[in-house]
Amino acid sequence: MQYRSLGKTGLDLSVLSFGASSLGAEFRSIDLQEALRGVRVALDGGMNLIDTSPYYGRGQSEVLLGYALQGVPRESYYLSSKLGRYAPQHFDFSARRVKESVDISLERMGVEYLDIMLCHDVEFVELSQIIQETLPALREIQKAGKVKFIGISGYPMKI
Repeated sequence: MQYRSLGKTGLDLSVLSFGASSLGAEFRSIDLQEALRGVRVALDGGMNLIDTSPYYGRGQSEVLLGYALQGVPRESYYLSSKLGRYAPQHFDFSARRVKESVDISLERMGVEYLDIMLCHDVEFVELSQIIQETLPALREIQKAGKVKFIGISGYPMKI
C-alpha cells in the first residue's frame, strides 16, 4: 500500500481508504457479516483511513463501524466522520448540534477521539453559518481533544 501525507497534519494516509457508507446500506442492502469482515480486510490490506458519517444509514454506519473496530488498536487507523447532514433533507450546522453530533459519533464508534471531522455537504446551507457558527464550535471541540483536524466537504470546488 502506498501512503501520502495529508497537508501539514502529520497524517500519512493510505492512497485507498475504506468508505463506510456501505455499512449504512446507503446504496444497496448488505450482508452484515460480509460488511463487518470488509472493515478488517481493508485494515489488513494496509488501508489506514476509514471514512463514515451519521448520514450513512442514519447512524447505522457509525454503529457497525464501532462494532467492527472492537479490539483493533486505535493507533492503527485514522477515523474520519462528518456532521451537519443527517438525512436527505435534514441539515443542521448549529453550534449546539455540532457539539451533540461529535459526542454521538464518538459514542456510536466507541472511541475517545476522531482524527478528522468534516462539515458534510456544505453547499446545501448558507456558507456564512459554517464560517460564523459551525467552524468556531468545531475549534472548541478540537481544543478539548475530541477531534484532531477539521474541514469541510462538498461538491463545488469553489467553496
